[in-house]
Amino acid sequence: MNNGRMKVAILIGFSLSFSGWALANTYGLDPKLAVTITTSTGKTVVVKGPKVDLDFDTWWRWKVSNVLKSPNEKFTAVLYHGRAIKYWSAAVFLVRPDGTVEELKNGEVRKIQWTEDGLYLVGTGDNTIRLWNLNGGVRQVTFPDIWASRVMGKTLCLNVGWYSPTTGRLSRTSEIHLAVPSLTQISDKDTDGNATCEARP
Repeated sequence: MNNGRMKVAILIGFSLSFSGWALANTYGLDPKLAVTITTSTGKTVVVKGPKVDLDFDTWWRWKVSNVLKSPNEKFTAVLYHGRAIKYWSAAVFLVRPDGTVEELKNGEVRKIQWTEDGLYLVGTGDNTIRLWNLNGGVRQVTFPDIWASRVMGKTLCLNVGWYSPTTGRLSRTSEIHLAVPSLTQISDKDTDGNATCEARP
């Protein structure tokens, strides 16, 4: 690499760094993304975060978006969000009581939440619901546009936007309930644009 290109790379790197976000280095990991977890068995493990292949066309910035323990505090999920100029991504890591760490399959979600029994982790994306079991197995369903989601006992409440196939405009909003863990649809009712499934504080 010549000196001129190196200087440009360094300047770009500084310009893309801002509060809460970490710029991935050339090795794909940034120490700012490390999350230290103490498991229910007393083991201390470090979740290092997602690996990124960095080049001069795509400068990825990553941040820790959420660290969420299961209701029984035996498992911990760590959600990372990453973005570049034109792209967005996410990654979810599961920390087990024995200290093992697994990056969950299909982790591109905006939000994570545990079911009340702590047996499943729910991920909500722009149009996809993913449900992982504690072994890392995943089940998913898709909708046109998911506005909000909330675990409610043994069901998952979703606010979904539906669009006209001819005009592309929003034609209907609904509240849909899915059974957990099957994700089969139980009910569907109109909401007149209201977000009735917002997660409670």
